[in-house]
Amino acid sequence: MISQFRKHRLFFLTFGCTLLTLLFFGVNTIAYQALIIDKHSEGQDKLLDYVIELRNELKNYHILPYALADNPTLLAFMNNPKDQVLTQRLQRQLEDLTHVSKTQDWFILSAQGDLLVSSEQSPHFNLDDYFSKQDLSNVLREQQGEYILVSGYNPKKYQSAHLVLAPVYTKAGLAGAVAVRINVSDLIERWNLFDDLVVMTDQNSLIFLASKLNRLLVSNWLDNPTDVQFLNNTRSKIYHLNDENYLLQNVTLDDLKWQIHYLSNLKGIQKKAQNIAFISLGIFALIFLFWLYRRERSLKIASKLENEILIANSALRQRVLIENTHVGLLQLTKRGEISFVNPMGLRYFGQRAELNSHYLYEFLPDCPENQIALAFIRSLQTQEVAGNTFAANLLEQEVVLQKENGQIFPALLSVSSLEWSDSQGYLVTLLDISKRKRAELNLLDANTRLEERVLERTKALEAAQKELLRTEKLAAIGQMSTAIAHELNQPLTGIRTLAYTAELLLKRQDSEQALKTLIDLESLVVRMQKLTSELKVLAYRRPEQLASTSIKSSVERAIESLGDDVNSVQWEIAFNDLDAVIAEPTRLERIFSNLISNSIQACSEQKITPSIKISLETHDEQITINYQDNGPGIESSQLTHIFEPFFTTKPIGKGLGLGLAISANLAKDMNGLLKASHNNDSKLVFSLTLLKA
Repeated sequence: MISQFRKHRLFFLTFGCTLLTLLFFGVNTIAYQALIIDKHSEGQDKLLDYVIELRNELKNYHILPYALADNPTLLAFMNNPKDQVLTQRLQRQLEDLTHVSKTQDWFILSAQGDLLVSSEQSPHFNLDDYFSKQDLSNVLREQQGEYILVSGYNPKKYQSAHLVLAPVYTKAGLAGAVAVRINVSDLIERWNLFDDLVVMTDQNSLIFLASKLNRLLVSNWLDNPTDVQFLNNTRSKIYHLNDENYLLQNVTLDDLKWQIHYLSNLKGIQKKAQNIAFISLGIFALIFLFWLYRRERSLKIASKLENEILIANSALRQRVLIENTHVGLLQLTKRGEISFVNPMGLRYFGQRAELNSHYLYEFLPDCPENQIALAFIRSLQTQEVAGNTFAANLLEQEVVLQKENGQIFPALLSVSSLEWSDSQGYLVTLLDISKRKRAELNLLDANTRLEERVLERTKALEAAQKELLRTEKLAAIGQMSTAIAHELNQPLTGIRTLAYTAELLLKRQDSEQALKTLIDLESLVVRMQKLTSELKVLAYRRPEQLASTSIKSSVERAIESLGDDVNSVQWEIAFNDLDAVIAEPTRLERIFSNLISNSIQACSEQKITPSIKISLETHDEQITINYQDNGPGIESSQLTHIFEPFFTTKPIGKGLGLGLAISANLAKDMNGLLKASHNNDSKLVFSLTLLKA
């Protein structure tokens, strides 16, 4: 768990920051919703207060025009509006009523909406700028004597006017109306004390009252609000004005058809929600940091405990390893004094040996094997050399150690420099190699005995080989003698018979038949001479002068030497006159003669027409002559013996098996090679390779 937290600390910190950010926006949203819902409820209460206050204000004005509606002077004036005396008297009465009622102006209107008399209290007010005559006339006819409240708007001055009308009737009917211009500016002054905004519109949605916003709102300002829904499913509207947001609420006065629009500034709510979010974020951040602190502290404590456990386990494992290792371990101080010995080391020197506080050189006898180790150990006391220089020379050094009882044993000694904290020392490893030494001696002795046996066996094999070779030679000589005897006995028998025949013919004086007999006898002698000449070629190698020799000429002379035997042969020779090799012409001719003669004999035994194919392969410095016939060939198992002397597949009397052996020797004499192999069609092919001329 601790290691996982450390490994993913950045992830946890990023996750915490992300959580705090989400928390900030979440708290800000919830706080904003709570505050705006509260603001909405407060706005509803404010709207109710504004309605009550407006009703109370208007209640004071709606009975004023009726105070003059039945005035005799007014009725007389309505019957005669051009009478100047009545006009002046009525005007003074209107002025007095204006001062008494604290209204703005009083007007006498005709039934057609014309202004007849005015109190003239507002010299800059022109009734026609706010109301049209036709609209006033229509209102009077529609209301028929009831209380009327009419609103007008001057778009040039961005002002509104409100008239309370009371109709005036004479005997002739509706003669006109008494109009009082009431003043609602006191409400605006009181409502302007708050940060919120109030807008009042008449039945035509025209603004006639707007606190602080009289010149900032346009006629279609109600078309832009945004619909919103709160967390409690309450619906409302948000109005954006001058880069600020307002909560828009309204209420309609049914009898007047007026609307009161209440705009609550949300700037304070947004700031307050952000402050709440920041405070919450700070609290949660403090909680998170406190948790991190406690977590880090607990992790440090756990890590410390874990490290202590690991150190303890490591020490235990090291102790178990040191105590159970099969190698002697000694720890030396900086000056070479023994400070620790493991159980195997004590076993090497003796269980009762006192090694601590002793020097290692005390257990190294002064002998040639220990010179390097003694020089190093003794140098530690005087600090003459650095440890690393000698330690490199003491890796796996074979030494002789002495036990407590004086007995010595061979060991493999290694010294390595150790450093820990502010001190230095050396680690010595010892390995008893007594068994290995004994094994080496036994192996050396065994090797000596084995060499002697191998030498004796080799001599016996050489003797057996010589005997076998002599036996093979005798067998070969016997085989050759049998073949030679057979080949020579036959012509000798013939010579003997012919000689006896010739003797008889001479006695009979038949000289012609005797001559024929002598000719046959001569042919037998030539045959014997040929046999002996072949044996002479096999036995002796006469050095010849090698020269450029035409392959085509050698083949042609070989064919001519065979006489009529080659008349039935079908030839396929693929080379030209310029192909030449380094050879001796007679020997090259003899090779081709032997190969052709063998092909003819093999095909005649099978009673097939001989077909011989000779082709060339040119290499960088050599030429290979490939020779192939259509004969029966030879088995693969006999192919390796084909060039051995006296090896033949023919029955005794048909051949000595010397032709191919002689041909191979002739090729060898010319620095060439004659070999036999089978091609892809399992046909026997002879390949003669010679140097290119």
